[in-house]
Amino acid sequence: MAEISLTGDQMLTVLETVAHSGPINAADVARSCDINRTVAHRLLSTLAQRAYVRRAPGGYVLGSAVVDLARTLEMDISSVARPYMQRLAERLGETVVLHGLDNDEAVVVEQALGEKHLVRVQHTPGSRHALYQGASGWSLLAFQDERVISRILKRGAKGPEARERLLQIKDAGYAVSHDELQQGVHGIAAPVFDSHSKCTASIGILVPSSRAADIEAYAQRLLETAGAVSKLL
Repeated sequence: MAEISLTGDQMLTVLETVAHSGPINAADVARSCDINRTVAHRLLSTLAQRAYVRRAPGGYVLGSAVVDLARTLEMDISSVARPYMQRLAERLGETVVLHGLDNDEAVVVEQALGEKHLVRVQHTPGSRHALYQGASGWSLLAFQDERVISRILKRGAKGPEARERLLQIKDAGYAVSHDELQQGVHGIAAPVFDSHSKCTASIGILVPSSRAADIEAYAQRLLETAGAVSKLL
């Protein structure tokens, strides 16, 4: 098990105690959390300075910073991207999938299924794969910093072909793949950027090979969708 910060753990425990039991005074916080009263006062003062708690007539209660975090949580990438993905899936009749970046892997966060065709592609939310596989993975990898790219390529995509592919993706703004994750499946994916201009996700369109001949014709609509989501983030 990885080491944790004792002070950080105590502070989170104090915050949870205020959330569940507030209004609550410092002495009761110390007793409930099984910590020294002086430590409880110091942690509460720190949380109060950052507006995570505030003093009320009956003791400490949650502060405005917690409310701000809750609002941010409601605007996570899934909730932002979902309506745009559904609109794109309805327009094209193909499955649209959102991948996030987690521990150097692409993980399926959300998908909107195309309903127009009997044969369609479907992902499993939570499934993951290497960044050097599939259009979704490559479109994430191409827009990472050089340190990350080098680390990932060493694991399984060595050679000048991989570097050339990344350059092509950055130039076009999207990645295309076929038969990399599933036989008979083609994909096209574009990066999504957060408010710090970091690529944290990708939106892709997945089609069976029988309808893949003109997959790059979807590029403009895909780029518009990814751009719209990026702006909202």
